[in-house]
Amino acid sequence: MILKKKIQIIRNTVQLIFLSFLLTGLYMEFRKIFIVLLPISLLMGNFFCGWVCPYGAAQEFFGAIGNKIFKKKYKMPQNIQKYLQFSRYILMIFTIVGIGTMFFETINSYKTFIILGKNISNVMISISLIIMISFLVISMLFERPFCSYLCIEGTKYSLASLTRIFTIKKNTESCINCKKCNKVCPMNISISDKSSVRNSQCINCFECVSICPVKGTLSYGKVKVSFKKK
Repeated sequence: MILKKKIQIIRNTVQLIFLSFLLTGLYMEFRKIFIVLLPISLLMGNFFCGWVCPYGAAQEFFGAIGNKIFKKKYKMPQNIQKYLQFSRYILMIFTIVGIGTMFFETINSYKTFIILGKNISNVMISISLIIMISFLVISMLFERPFCSYLCIEGTKYSLASLTRIFTIKKNTESCINCKKCNKVCPMNISISDKSSVRNSQCINCFECVSICPVKGTLSYGKVKVSFKKK
């Protein structure tokens, strides 16, 4: 249990470092090295969104404030979530083919970082800030809403992570089906009904591993990848 707490302390520390880079104007300078996270995602899953992205961290911190103010957080029902989770991939496709590029670039947090850094126009900055602040407020009631449904920057890491051989896996024999892992997952993944988490939404935050009450039930490690239809 102590080790699990240490993982979250380390992750939160890394998040604070990159959030400070954003606030001090250094984020875009360091972003050049993030390209190494893409090949890592192919093997080990998406660490960028759960550990490095400053806007994702900001949503988590506002979510923590929401936990203190409100009695509970809300989650999208799974029968809606299973379709709605593809919204950011659809936005990415629209952006690639050039449909509504200005709109999608405006709502994209990464583009907002560029806008803030280059001071392109007051109107663009105002719109971007309004959108970002709005989602920070929403994150007090819903976990990582922007990350889950609108972030285009995170899609490439998420898609790359589909090939990973290291992921969160479950010992089905020791699982007591308490579903605490489902409740704590910021990306609204139904973890309890899986033997391993291969959902592209997974951001390797390890919140599910940290909250699991049975030692060794949830862990991060190598899994066998099979493409055979069950």
